[in-house]
Amino acid sequence: MTLTRPVVINTSMWILIPSLIAAMVCITPLIYLINRVVDSDSSVWAWLMRPKTVMIFTRSIFLAITVTMFSAVIAVPIAWLTIRTNLPYRKLWSVLTFLPLVIPSYVGAYILISFSGNGGLLHEITGTFFDVGSVPTMYGYYGSLVTLSLLNFPYIILTIRSNLSNMDVSGEETAKMMGLSHFQTLIKVTIPSIKPAILSGSLLVTLYTLSDFGAVSLLRYKTFTWSIYTQYESGFDRSTAALLSLTLFIVATGFMFFELIVRGNKKYYKNSSSASKKLPVIDIGKWRWPAAGLCAVISLLSVAIPILVLLYWVLRGLYHGESAAILSAESNHILVLNSIMLSVLTAAVVVTLSLPVGYLAIRHSGFLSSTIEKMCYTGYALPSIAVSLALVFLGSKIGSPIYQSIYLLVMACAVLCMPTGLSAIRSSMTQISPRYEESSMTLGKSRIKSVITTNVPLLKSGVTMASVTVFLITMKELPAVLLLAPLDFHTLTTAIWSFTSEAFFARAAIPSLLLILLSSIPLTVIVLKNNIFNNSWGE
Repeated sequence: MTLTRPVVINTSMWILIPSLIAAMVCITPLIYLINRVVDSDSSVWAWLMRPKTVMIFTRSIFLAITVTMFSAVIAVPIAWLTIRTNLPYRKLWSVLTFLPLVIPSYVGAYILISFSGNGGLLHEITGTFFDVGSVPTMYGYYGSLVTLSLLNFPYIILTIRSNLSNMDVSGEETAKMMGLSHFQTLIKVTIPSIKPAILSGSLLVTLYTLSDFGAVSLLRYKTFTWSIYTQYESGFDRSTAALLSLTLFIVATGFMFFELIVRGNKKYYKNSSSASKKLPVIDIGKWRWPAAGLCAVISLLSVAIPILVLLYWVLRGLYHGESAAILSAESNHILVLNSIMLSVLTAAVVVTLSLPVGYLAIRHSGFLSSTIEKMCYTGYALPSIAVSLALVFLGSKIGSPIYQSIYLLVMACAVLCMPTGLSAIRSSMTQISPRYEESSMTLGKSRIKSVITTNVPLLKSGVTMASVTVFLITMKELPAVLLLAPLDFHTLTTAIWSFTSEAFFARAAIPSLLLILLSSIPLTVIVLKNNIFNNSWGE
């Protein structure tokens, strides 16, 4: 066997400088928040310890934990059923249980309010068939729990799917020989083996819930994000808003470290000859149709009913003569174009910043590259409203042409989406051999030209994944657009927020449907690009 010498390419300034620029862009909001808090007086710190603030803090943590638990309870059995069992119509359930990702939380909250609130669809139905004065509403904690859980559980399915599809079945075979039932095997063998995937997906749900602003605001459940926005809008002392934002960042970081500790260093890789076997389909017998019923109920609550409610409000508005306001082609056209423009610009910026960082992290691994990479993941723990608030402060200090410009808005969205884009490009970069660069340089090409000509074509898959994922996330972004968008710049998200805040449900329906439709396009690309459902489309 001939041993080949590993390729070592010295770190050059041409790759280090753009990587440092990307890192500084990502870390700027955090630095500014820290600076703002350090310069604040003691009264701001005293405000943090007020009983009301502690109560809001507790409510936020409690909501994040319960939403994560509820999402996991939904996601784990559905992932197992759609991948490993002979579930009827499992292709259909695989797709339908993935679609809630395209519905933003504030749209879900608006749908819940317009369905169950006073004067909503449920109120009209019960008033028609029953003599009731009012129906229970879903404002507050329970409405937030239901909305965020039903829309976020696909994040856990997404992380479980690949892990479950490629797991080592030797443990299950041993459990079968010991006489364990399918359910006992699931609890004692399968779930422990996919523990890292469950924890990773749960962390995503937790961080999303902590940073959510639209749903909890519409549902009137006071959390840290609501408090931050209120402090900012009051304008009395925005250092308090900065302190709350920094506190939220610390809490999110704490959850990330907790996930690492719980996951531990245990190895979960395949270590038997059965690792390469095709996963057997588990026959769940008489439970096939009850399991299909469970998937149908979840799909009905998370996808079908929201779409039907939106269509109802469109038809209701047209019936009552609101066609001009609802179907204003020019207005909707501008909203769509602005949303697409913002998403495309953000995707372009994220890809541009991620390429040098991804290359540096893989080709020049070390303390410096690792530090730069970790700095770029700041947006993973820094909630949207905190990033937006920091850039509002920064923009007001700099003034024109930055303040209230599209540049600052794109920067905020790029910071928030950088972890997603970088992860996709970094993952793709690990599959490219450095030998291509070495061969190109031996042919007389410069290092820069060699890197570009050999790596960029092979990074097409990673760049596509990064672009469409960032596009999807930016399309749904609300706090950054509310706080940083220019005065004459309106998107689908701001239109939905404005109409739902004033209870104009019929007028909010069309922008909501357009947003869901546009978000479905990149989600479809992600599904096709990664063949997410290949293992579950079955026989």
